[in-house]
Order: sequence, then C-alpha cells, then structure tokens
Amino acid sequence: MNERIFNTQTIKKTSVLIVGGGISGLSAALFLLKHDIVPILIERHKTTSIHPRARGFDVRTMELYRELQLSESIRKAGAALAAAWGIHTGSSLFATLKNKKPKKQKIAGPMQIKGLEALTAQSPEAGARCTQDISEPILLAAARERGGDLRFYTELVSFHQTRNSVVAVIRDRETGQAETIEANYMIAADGAKSRIRETLCATTVGRGVLGDLLNVYFKANLREFVAGREFSILRIEEPGLRGMLTSIDNSDRWVYHLYYDTAKGEKPEDFTNEKLIAILQKVIGLPNVTISIISVLPWQPTVKAVTEMQHGSVFLAGDAAHIMPPYGGKGANTGIQDVHNLAWKLALVLKGIAKESLLHTYSTERQSIGQYNAETSGEMADEYGLIKKINRKWMFSFLSVIVVSKLGLNQLFPKLPMKKLGYLMGIPDMIYSSSAICAGDTGSQSKRTDLLKGQPGTRIPHLWVNYQQQKISTLDLMGESFVLLTGPDNDLWKQLATQIQDEFKIGIPVYSISPDGALDYKEKTVNKVLDITTSGALLIRPDGFVAWRCKEQKADSGSNFKRSLLKILGL
Repeated sequence: MNERIFNTQTIKKTSVLIVGGGISGLSAALFLLKHDIVPILIERHKTTSIHPRARGFDVRTMELYRELQLSESIRKAGAALAAAWGIHTGSSLFATLKNKKPKKQKIAGPMQIKGLEALTAQSPEAGARCTQDISEPILLAAARERGGDLRFYTELVSFHQTRNSVVAVIRDRETGQAETIEANYMIAADGAKSRIRETLCATTVGRGVLGDLLNVYFKANLREFVAGREFSILRIEEPGLRGMLTSIDNSDRWVYHLYYDTAKGEKPEDFTNEKLIAILQKVIGLPNVTISIISVLPWQPTVKAVTEMQHGSVFLAGDAAHIMPPYGGKGANTGIQDVHNLAWKLALVLKGIAKESLLHTYSTERQSIGQYNAETSGEMADEYGLIKKINRKWMFSFLSVIVVSKLGLNQLFPKLPMKKLGYLMGIPDMIYSSSAICAGDTGSQSKRTDLLKGQPGTRIPHLWVNYQQQKISTLDLMGESFVLLTGPDNDLWKQLATQIQDEFKIGIPVYSISPDGALDYKEKTVNKVLDITTSGALLIRPDGFVAWRCKEQKADSGSNFKRSLLKILGL
C-alpha cells in the first residue's frame, strides 16, 4: 500500500483522515467534531454495517455517547433487545425453553440485579443493548449533521508518511476517481483485517485464531414462543449443529454462529442457503417456522493485539489495534474508548495548545487495555471458538455478589471470579499511567481500582449535583476542556485558571463542590468523595480522567499545578 500513486488534481489537505466508517471510525469523527476538528472519513462499503455484529454498549461507552447527547437515542433504538439476557445450553431452542414459564417482567440486565447498587452508583449511565446495524446509522447521521466530511464507497489505495503528515490516495469506488489527501494525522479504524496495520508491519501478540465460524443472520418469527423467555445466547452442542444462537430483537431477527471444521475439509462455500435453513430448523426445533437467510459472514474468533498503537502520524484503533472474541462484550466498546482517548489529544495538538508528546500517551494508556480485553475475552471461548458453557463455579460466583454486596466494593471485587463483574459491565476501573497523568497526591499505582475517589489516572467520580438549578452528573461537565473541581475554598484555583488563560490561552473552568458551591452537593464532604480538603482540587482532563490532585493547598500548590499542566501538554 506504500506505492506512491498521485493524480494530477490538487492535493486536498485535512487535519485528520479516518480510514474506516464502522463503529470506531464514526465515533472518532464525532469526538473530533466535538472538539471543532473536522475530519475526512472514508469507508469502502456503500453503507454502514448491514450485519448486527456488536450487540451492546457498556457503561463507559454510554458515558461517552452521553457526552455526544446520543445515549438516549441509542438506548431507545435498541429497546427490543433490552430484555435479552441469559446464556443457555441445549439441543434446540424449543427443547431449552419449552418448560420455562413465560414471565411478565424480566430483569433487563445485570445493572438491575439486587445487590449491585455499589456498582451502578458509579455512573449516571447504564449499559445498553443495541446492535451495530442500528447504532451505526445513528452515529453517521449525527456526524453528518455536525459537519463531518464522510465518504462511503471510497477506499484507501495507498499511503505514505512524510516528516509531518500522511499522504494518502483514495478512490471513489463508483466513479473510479482518485484523489490525494494530505492529513496531519491518520486514524486506522479499518477493522480486524486492517490493511494499514499490515502495511505498517505492526507487531502483534496473542493466541491468534480460536476457531472457524459462520455468522448466519436470518429472519424467523419466533415472537410468540420467546415472549417472556427472552435470552441472549443459546449454546447448541449437537453434532453437525454446534454453534450459538443469539437474539437480535426477540422477535424475528436472529444470528446463528455455526462452527465448521476445517480439519475435515469444511469450507464456508459448502454451506448453501438450503443447507443452512435445514440446520436452523433443527436449531429452532419448532414446526412450521419460515426461515429466510439475510446474510452469511465467515469469521474467526481471534485474540490478537498490536504492541504499539502509534506509528508516526498513524494511529491504530478498534479492531485494527486489537481483535477479540465478542463474549466479554468488549470489542466495539474498546474501540470507541480508544478513539475518545485519542480525539482530545489530537485536538489540542492541532490547535497548537499541546506538543506532539501528548499523542505518545495514546498508545501508553490504551495498548495494555486493548491487550487485556483481548486476552480476557479469549478466556471466555471454548476449544471451538464459541462461548464457554456456564458452570456451577461461575454461577456460584455470580450469586455470591448478592451475598457480599453489603460489604462494599473493596470486599466484593477481590473475592471470587466474579470480581470481573464490574469490568464486564464497563465500570471504568482502569488507572492510566503516562506523562499525561501527574501522580501527585495518590496512594495507588496499580493498573485497576475498585473505587473511584479522585485518584490521578482514574475517571472522575460520578456525583449527582445541582448546577444552575439543574440536576447533573459531574461527568456532564467534562468533554470539551480541562476542568478544575475544587473544595469550597477555591480563590487560589480561580486565580490560577485566569493566569493560565491569559498566558497560554487555555480555558479551564473552575467548579467548587459543596452545599453552597457552584456544584451544590449535600450528600457528603469533598473529603469523603474526592479525597481532598476544602482547599484542595482535582485537575480533570477533557476525557474525564483525573490528571492531577492537590489534597490540600500548600505554599507550593500553585507552582505545582502550573508545572503539572505544562508537563501534560508537553510545554
């Protein structure tokens, strides 16, 4: 892809070129637009995904879509899937569910299970069920409404890097017209088979391919039988049928992941529509059900992650950076959170506020998370690449959450295998460690935490506060700039923010949190929730992560604050 192909047209310049218009690429465009950076996005397909692919968004992703004012649109769009929870194993759908009594009300996910209040209280958002074929058009429409230059049915022909840019040749697949783009930076969001990753010869680690599956998307009206018995996944272990049935809308849209054995010479093309329909009839086990195949997509559950997510002016994100089985629900979520981490950094550098050293923290902060998520998701796969059967040990661990819930997170998380429950739900428990984080007053240097209390490197604690006569989350103040969150004695912090504005043209809003502060909070003292005194402060990055903390004002607090901010920005 590095051959230099140029046409005679004028080279078009842009700040960021995004290659790939899937869930990660579209999210990247929206996050950049929020920071007033207008990217060019190209996608080789004519439309957004016609296949359901990812089926849900975790808590952290919904926080990010909340920033974009899209969380409710996505939640409503996926409402039909909201009740689809539970993993079963059986010989057919009929055999598995026939003795289950339909229920009028069903728990709509783990966020509503009694005993998890300590987890759910950590965010203003809950996870949401919504398939990718529904969510992507929402993101695409929003990006276009907000001024994005998004070009579908356009492919990347070649690219090369200069000292300060990426020069790419793109081609309209309908007209054949080629165009040369010179971008300051390029985001590679071109999926699991990323040509950009291969061109860069990016080093990868991981177990590799776990199995061979056919993703069979089909229509079959099962509404009456499934109503009140909704489920997420049904594992089928019958010979010749091995796979898993996943719910898409609890009505007439379903996906069956069919295992095929390459060791026996089986190939995707062996499975004609007629053969697949016969298999699906056995999987469903109900008579007189009309089945129609919508699409068939061969895929390989894979565990693989790049060791570096930045290569010069090119940044790998989403499946281009880390490939994982979908069983932990982390694939799309990890990619979305990648580009959110990257977007504000690109914006500050492009605006001349920060030096390029800030961009190096993208790989430092996100690579280990992508690799961890890939490895953890791989642990949930069996020898065929399908989701493992839920055993008694797993279920006991799950039920134990209720038993120990009153002990609080410190006791709940370290105990049993379900210490990963908060992780699976998407509670942001990571602790970033990079030059964009100044440790300051912190007591923990681990990579994960079971309690968000203002530690540098962690996501700001969520608190419901009254601001300008409205109830908001502290997270609602984030997303556009650095923010200072302080105790009630904050004259020094206001003065420092003014100085930074005057000297460096960086606006830093200052919010005091107290019963009488800008953020009216009467529940507890700031010491209890942020681990600062009445004169302390947290410097929050645009992505909502604590960059620096001063627990209590001292003689050198002002100089420490300024030095820390400049270090983060590379100034």
